[in-house]
Amino acid sequence: ELNLDVTALRQRSGLTLKKILHNYAFFDISTIDKFTHRIIRTFAKDLKIPQNFEVVLDTDLLLDEAVARLVHKAGADKKLTKVLLDFALEKIDDDKSWDIALDLFRIGKLLFSENHSQHLEKLKDKSIDDFLALRRTLFDESGILKKRLEKSAETALHLIDQNGLEFSDFKGSYFPKFMIKIAEGELNIDFNAVWKQNFENGSLYNKSTPEASKILIDGLHPEFNVLFKKIKDDFYQLLFLKNAYGNVVPLTVLNAIQQEVKVLQAERDQLSISEFNTLISKEIKNQPAPFIYERLGEKYRHYFIDEFQDTSTLQWQNLIPLIGNALESEDMKGERGSLFLVGDAKQAIYRWRGGRAEQFLNLVSLQANPFVVSPIIADLPTNYRSHEEVINFNNEFFTATSPFLNNALYEAMFIKGNQQRFNAKKGGKVQLTFIEKDEDTDKNEQYCKEVLATINEVIDQNYDYGQICILVRGNKEGVLIADYLTQNQIPTISSESLLLNSSNKVRFLINLLRHVVDPENLEIAFELLSFLSIGKRYRHPFIYHNLKNISGLLQDNYGFDIEKSKRISVYDSMEQAIKKFGLVPDSDAYITYFMDVVLEVEQKEGTSIHTFLAHWDKKKEKLSITAPENASAVQIMTIHKAKGLEFPIVIFPFANENIYKRMDKKLWLPLNPEIFNGFDEVLVNEKKEVVEYGPEASQRYEDEEHRMELDALNVLYVALTRAEKALYVISEKDLDRNGKHKTDFYSGLFIEYLINKGLWNENELMYTFGKLLFNSTENIRHHQEKIAFLPTFKDQGAFKILTKTGMLWDTERQGAISKGNLIHHALGLIETKEDLIPVLTRLIKSGDIDLEESSTLAAMLRAVLQHPDLIEHYDESNIVKNEKDIVTPNGQVLRPDRIVLRGNQATLIDYKTGKRNSKYKEQLYSYSDALEAMGYQVENKILVYINNSVETEFV
Repeated sequence: ELNLDVTALRQRSGLTLKKILHNYAFFDISTIDKFTHRIIRTFAKDLKIPQNFEVVLDTDLLLDEAVARLVHKAGADKKLTKVLLDFALEKIDDDKSWDIALDLFRIGKLLFSENHSQHLEKLKDKSIDDFLALRRTLFDESGILKKRLEKSAETALHLIDQNGLEFSDFKGSYFPKFMIKIAEGELNIDFNAVWKQNFENGSLYNKSTPEASKILIDGLHPEFNVLFKKIKDDFYQLLFLKNAYGNVVPLTVLNAIQQEVKVLQAERDQLSISEFNTLISKEIKNQPAPFIYERLGEKYRHYFIDEFQDTSTLQWQNLIPLIGNALESEDMKGERGSLFLVGDAKQAIYRWRGGRAEQFLNLVSLQANPFVVSPIIADLPTNYRSHEEVINFNNEFFTATSPFLNNALYEAMFIKGNQQRFNAKKGGKVQLTFIEKDEDTDKNEQYCKEVLATINEVIDQNYDYGQICILVRGNKEGVLIADYLTQNQIPTISSESLLLNSSNKVRFLINLLRHVVDPENLEIAFELLSFLSIGKRYRHPFIYHNLKNISGLLQDNYGFDIEKSKRISVYDSMEQAIKKFGLVPDSDAYITYFMDVVLEVEQKEGTSIHTFLAHWDKKKEKLSITAPENASAVQIMTIHKAKGLEFPIVIFPFANENIYKRMDKKLWLPLNPEIFNGFDEVLVNEKKEVVEYGPEASQRYEDEEHRMELDALNVLYVALTRAEKALYVISEKDLDRNGKHKTDFYSGLFIEYLINKGLWNENELMYTFGKLLFNSTENIRHHQEKIAFLPTFKDQGAFKILTKTGMLWDTERQGAISKGNLIHHALGLIETKEDLIPVLTRLIKSGDIDLEESSTLAAMLRAVLQHPDLIEHYDESNIVKNEKDIVTPNGQVLRPDRIVLRGNQATLIDYKTGKRNSKYKEQLYSYSDALEAMGYQVENKILVYINNSVETEFV
């Protein structure tokens, strides 16, 4: 669904609605991927890739296999073994676990990030030897710098000694002591002291220093300054080399993983969707647009791109030639094409996957235009989502906090963009709450208590749980709140709570399978006993006494046979466990969905326990149950998932994110390839010292700082603009030691807003704007119907095998029903008269009929197939649709027994047993209306009554 002003679109394009829908190419971030997919398939030969390549969407699985191959290969490759060993040792030096599996996977994720693709492309032909050579060069260059630092310090000390100066002649003896420290090779230094910051212009001596010494020091100050500056430059260059050196091993590993991924893809004819834009950018972008259109077989004249702020650089660059051609060329009528971009740069929160808000900002501000056509820019001034108080709060809040953006373009965007006009929805409520540090209460618990109190307040105003959404920054906070609310009997729905792995019953079944294949594992035994001891009075003695005899306990007390589970399928084993341990007394969605997964794995990959556990370990963080629609439950979701959505009530807890939060962030910085073995850039850890590495590094660091500020404010903007009626923000009273608010945290921005309004009071923890009115609309509480889980394993006591034929003619009424169902079933399998014998054979084999009954049924079916009114409709020349669903525009599902198509002509046939009924005609008319709405002309509507004889009725 696209929120388009169709009238305006018609006026601008001069097209009818039908032409708009047929001539426009509608794009968003996902459909651009589909479009590039088509282009790549078209140019597959030119790109030297398989014509029918497979698109890999789940790159995690591909990455898992590549890492596993790499580790296996290391056993026979000494150089690779050394690299992985160095990688593990560096982790230990950083006080991290030596287990590198997770780190290999994490760094491998960079391979599928567009932000790193152009940099990694330069490394694809580098070998391990190349990286080892770079590492040696970085080490050697670091050694040279260390010696230079020591020599500069010795030169300064020599000047002091040569001129007869004493250390005491210098203020606090700071300068000579600093030089001694460096000369002795102690390089754990900083340049933060005041005298260092002002070295060039500040005085180096004390007031009590003899005048003669003052004159000498003043005379030597220029030389000291040159040495000091040289030391500072060399020191930060040394830090740069150390930073780069520390990333060479991870970079080597990353390159090795990249090569394994490429080998796997080549073996399987695969491409990841993240490669599409890079491929087009490299190979196809320089082709003339008419040639691309010609190869595609169609040409778009009009383009619409939604959510443009999330479009990546490569996506946009790849579309520009095609769009430019449409804008600059004329069709047969002399009309040019058009481009319609829609977006909001304040909602650009996907930089991590390549999104670039700057592209949109530069187009809007007219700083960049890749086309010869001048744009028409239109703002959407009115907010139609939220009530007045919510809109007013956001206007004022972001206007007050936008000056903290250090990029003028970003600041101007927020100042201009936060002047939204009100709609007709009056009232509304915004509440800012600050929790205060309490030594007796955990901070997370404080947040959870405040959330619970807010929910209860909203419910007291007659709102439903399903009208409330809790927004969190990450899944960790979501799980925390979900657990707390569940403990307090508040129904919740979240991506985490819906995970199958969140069910303790599902985890018990998984541990049961692990125990079957590894019965000596005491950790698994402990987990099983912990589950079985729930509700027992003496849990610890129960676990202690059974820990080393868990198999006996499972067999003797519960009747679960470990040895048998090794012989049967996982599905049968799990059904046995569900029954034996009484896991589903009535209904459990987690168990039902879990068994669906078990069945799917068995059908696709086999029945082995090891196969299923391997699948589970890879997918357990993604496998989930489907959220019920209109459930009366509080929704919990991340801000990123909430983008584009709206909710009557929004609660935003944990609202104290660090704007400059860095989680293992990396930055690419330039190198001199002539010195550093042909490498022209290297990966470094992004930290404050980078600004001192040089002008280029400083600029890249500051640009990234500005982007982090924008990203942080954009995430906050999305969170604060999802609410319709009420917004509840729960932050912290987070002050520094001087009692000042921290503007590099969200909490500081909220306090800054209150200060600007003259409302901030250190003793006040809650600020309310507006009021949430009582909900006079009757709330309908939605309850899911509980469907009992019915195990089908064949050893259960109540299991019986009944033949269908034995039940066919049990009683007169049941016999009539069964007979009618059987005739319908048989006719549903018959398309032409030639199908009669094969269908009868199939019914006998399936147990639906026996040999004696087959002759009676055959006579009945022949009477239908050979009836004078029907015989032509069972001819081989017809197109037949037996029991196919028709979905009407209003969502109704119709299922005629038989539709016979001859070109645009259609005949409807419906089979009936029993007495005639007028409603059967109405049913046929509804089928006929649906077909005619689809463009068919209904020639015949026939009711076929099948009893002792076959009669037809034309409707």
